[in-house]
Amino acid sequence: MDVAEFDKFADEYHNLHQENIRITGEKPEYFAEYKIRDLRRVVNSFGVNSENILDFGMGIGNSTPFLSEYFPDSNLHGVDVSEKSLAIASERYECLGDFLVFDGKTTTFSDETFDVVFSAGVFHHVPFSEHFDLVCEVSRTLKNGGIFMIYEHNPFNPLTCHAVNTCPFDENAVLLKPIRLRQLFQEAGMEFLLQEYRVFFPSFLALLRPIEKNLAWLPFGGQYFVVGKKT
Repeated sequence: MDVAEFDKFADEYHNLHQENIRITGEKPEYFAEYKIRDLRRVVNSFGVNSENILDFGMGIGNSTPFLSEYFPDSNLHGVDVSEKSLAIASERYECLGDFLVFDGKTTTFSDETFDVVFSAGVFHHVPFSEHFDLVCEVSRTLKNGGIFMIYEHNPFNPLTCHAVNTCPFDENAVLLKPIRLRQLFQEAGMEFLLQEYRVFFPSFLALLRPIEKNLAWLPFGGQYFVVGKKT
């Protein structure tokens, strides 16, 4: 999807997303929050500093209030290629962070600016040929010891594939296998730290969600994340 397409769907994004995930019985806020809760857990587990955090491809800012909630002492930044999406994010949460447009290739941040970079549902919109350069750009902005968490849809989950195939703003999306992201970390000189599959149970099976932590190895969750560390 190019910038024009992102801009076209910016106003409708929340409603389209909500309709697209209706089968799960959850609202977009549920999916935004559990990702940031996972990020907090990973940061704590690996003892990573979190003074400066970047939301890479922040869209209309769905993650922003939860980043503020789970990282109340952090300086929050966000970038996106869509000016219209960022305008909406600024209207919603300008007081919570600093949001900037970037050209899809190079950010304006100095080397070693961030302790944590988070990206959710971004790379499946990016052509394969651009993945490596983007990971290298993120790595450039990370401090030594900083981490990059990438959340993506799981191509092995049939319900996820159906949702993507029927979603207007995912029209040109190409889902990525976790091994692709692990390889990108390695090629960019980063250390692979962790991978987990997530989102196994819809809302009517919510009582089973506490056991998800024991299923993180199972490649059937609706989504997954990988974490790389700059060394």
